[in-house]
Amino acid sequence: MTIYSGEFEDNIRDLLSNLYDYLKLVENPVARQLAGEHSGKERTGAIRGAVLAAIEDLRREDAGGRTSRRNRLYHILLLRYIEEQGTSEVLQRLALSERQYYREHQRALQTISRVIWDKHFAGARAPETTSLVDELEYLSVDRGQASFDAETEILAALRSTAVIARQREIDIRVDGAGAPVHLQVSQPVFRQLMIYLLNDLMAGMPPGGRISIALATERDEPTIAFSGLAAAQDIWQRLGSDRTALALMKSVNARLQYEPGPPRLTLRFQRKVHRVLIVDDNPDTIALFKRYLAKQPYQLLAAREEGEALSIAQGAPLLCVILDVMLPGADGWQILQRFKNHPSTAELPVLICSVLEMEELALSLGADGYLKKPPARDELLATLQEWSG
Repeated sequence: MTIYSGEFEDNIRDLLSNLYDYLKLVENPVARQLAGEHSGKERTGAIRGAVLAAIEDLRREDAGGRTSRRNRLYHILLLRYIEEQGTSEVLQRLALSERQYYREHQRALQTISRVIWDKHFAGARAPETTSLVDELEYLSVDRGQASFDAETEILAALRSTAVIARQREIDIRVDGAGAPVHLQVSQPVFRQLMIYLLNDLMAGMPPGGRISIALATERDEPTIAFSGLAAAQDIWQRLGSDRTALALMKSVNARLQYEPGPPRLTLRFQRKVHRVLIVDDNPDTIALFKRYLAKQPYQLLAAREEGEALSIAQGAPLLCVILDVMLPGADGWQILQRFKNHPSTAELPVLICSVLEMEELALSLGADGYLKKPPARDELLATLQEWSG
């Protein structure tokens, strides 16, 4: 599917009309591409998630009530296809005439078709161009991560899944009465993890059920507990083999535990992960260090020039900086001086890693260590272990 056409819009219309019919979904070419490599329940979840996100993109904040024209397309799609309301009820709830409805309904289908095309198909070489692992690695490695309030992001996830909760008559409450719980992981990955888990938890709940979410810090580990679940142990076992859930949790250094009496699922975040910043403009070098630190208690952040490096270093607690010398613009020696002369980074260990044999100069200019590039993995891990204690 390489061009936008009337056929694409017809497939979107069919997809929306059969959003909860698995057998028809698997026959739809757009749905098949939205599902990617997923199978079974993950497949339908990926399709519905993509459609729900596209509809959410049409919602305008502070645009008045349900009858507001600015949000009309959003509410037509929401009521008709997500909440599965009949045409007459949609007319009544949106205060539309039949003529208005069919005109706006057609415009809504065209708009959502374009949104889905732009997000998932435009410029794609093949369905597998970007994998989940690739995206998570990009978000985790190439972005500094500032601290954020976990409750705020959970509430945002609840807004994204509210239509599903209303449809299934499930009440979800967040208990944030205690001290705020702050996380320093990838914020967009965390939010998507919450959306994914909430969608999965609600799928197994009977109508009228209630899920309670409690945030706490136990033994210096942030935790998010879900209680009120039907068959909590079964859900835990299922998620233990769900590749998407596992990849999302791994990316934010979290693990899911089942706790009996009363049954609940608890998401625990590992605090003691040391962040390491590498400053290098060579993507092959960054990829090498990523492999070196895989499955180790280190999280790699990357910068390619001085401004980005200083921004990350001043915004996220770091174990150390691994600094190349030959960089465009300000070179490594200049960046080293900036780090050592700024109060917020003066105590931050800097490891010069260069193809140049200049260990004596590096140490005399204030570097805390030197390794010849490319270093051996054992050498690098030994240096990081020394600094991490």
